[in-house]
Amino acid sequence: MEYNISSEYPASGYNILYLLNMKRTTPTNSLKTLLLNMKRKRTKTNSLKFQYLPDDCWELIFKNMRIDDEDYHSLSLVSKQFLSITNRLRFSLTIKDCQTIQEALNLVRRFPNLTSLHLCGQGGDLDELLRQISTLSINLTSLKLYDLRTMPANGLLDFSQNIKTLTEVTCSKTEYLRTTHMFLIADCFPNLQLLDLNHCEDISQKGIYRVLYRCRNIRHLNLADCSGVKLHRMMKFQVLKLEVLNLSNSTVDDRTLNVITKSCTEILQLSLKFCDHVTYEGVKHVLQNCKQLREINLNGVKDDTILSNLASMVLLRPSLRKITYGLGQCWVP
Repeated sequence: MEYNISSEYPASGYNILYLLNMKRTTPTNSLKTLLLNMKRKRTKTNSLKFQYLPDDCWELIFKNMRIDDEDYHSLSLVSKQFLSITNRLRFSLTIKDCQTIQEALNLVRRFPNLTSLHLCGQGGDLDELLRQISTLSINLTSLKLYDLRTMPANGLLDFSQNIKTLTEVTCSKTEYLRTTHMFLIADCFPNLQLLDLNHCEDISQKGIYRVLYRCRNIRHLNLADCSGVKLHRMMKFQVLKLEVLNLSNSTVDDRTLNVITKSCTEILQLSLKFCDHVTYEGVKHVLQNCKQLREINLNGVKDDTILSNLASMVLLRPSLRKITYGLGQCWVP
């Protein structure tokens, strides 16, 4: 594939705008190759007329390119100006197990506008890392902990005391997530709007209820693949802001659904994928209790009567806009 890019002004606004249109149809590798070629051409034509746009114009261009972190890295190789701009446009950062605390801190300092931090499989001193990160001037809204061997309770406590902007916490595939850890999350981050606990089998009903009671602004709760959770007791409080609930591949049954949806009546999206103990009777409880429900995912639910009752479900809850059933089939109005 050939690109009609001006060699005289390799980093001009014209060429970047051309990239804007090209990004939608060009593979990432081709884009990266083109950007590297721009860098080489700029070196050769440094003595020629070289037109720069102001930083805010470049920022606007880059934001509309719909590119990922790898593409931002390629852009940063074009010039020091692009490096500075792309550093400001980086909003998420993943810190891996192989990185030292100092390397991780240097990365966090490099990107001043970070809002989301991902910590994956940390085998080092995660408590100390969180403590030091919390002393930096950053406005994090999302903290994601993936595949951890243990929960950094002390680090989370220090983190919560210094960073007050956090609204999303993910503890995916975290081993040994005990009731005490759930209490810690609920008490440290009362302004949570999203809690993702997918593939955490050791959490308890008491821990979940603590989160729902303390975090009254929570809107999204993910309990997918939490087979150890048994939410069977009646909650004695209302969770009026919960809009998205994922119970996929859990042990939830008809009775539990009735209990949950009587307290969480404002649910808009509910996923019951591969919930073997759910029948149409449980689905009816949901439809009767959640009067604003828009989407329900019943993919993999074994009750054969669900398919024959799709029309009845819509009549019972007219707000429904999407029903997923069978093996990924969808009903939409």
